[in-house]
Amino acid sequence: MKIVLDASVVAKWFIEEEDTEKAIEIRDKFVRGEIEVLVPSLLIYEIGNVFLKHPAKNSKDVENDFKALFDIGMEIVEINKPEILRDIHKNAKHFGITFYDAVYVTLALKEGCKLITADKKLKRKVNMVELL
Repeated sequence: MKIVLDASVVAKWFIEEEDTEKAIEIRDKFVRGEIEVLVPSLLIYEIGNVFLKHPAKNSKDVENDFKALFDIGMEIVEINKPEILRDIHKNAKHFGITFYDAVYVTLALKEGCKLITADKKLKRKVNMVELL
């Protein structure tokens, strides 16, 4: 099974908060080879912003966390084609979501798989999204 994860799920791998256990279960299934995980390259910058805003994270922590993120081996999909960006724009308008959220939605639609999020607002707006 292939899934797309958004930053709200992956952030929980590094910062203890509500539903962290569920996020770690998904990570562990990926590590065991039970599922495939895709993420858009946007995730890296969104996770960086989460780290930036977290008061306990220092530069060395962030470096180690990014190393762990890359070492896990998720497929990071570069979103750099005009036609995909067009589809992201269409989906953002259609669902009434941000362009950022539409990146994840569009990747999941393109790959024919689920998007898993911890964002309840996104789940309410996009039926095909699964809540963590």
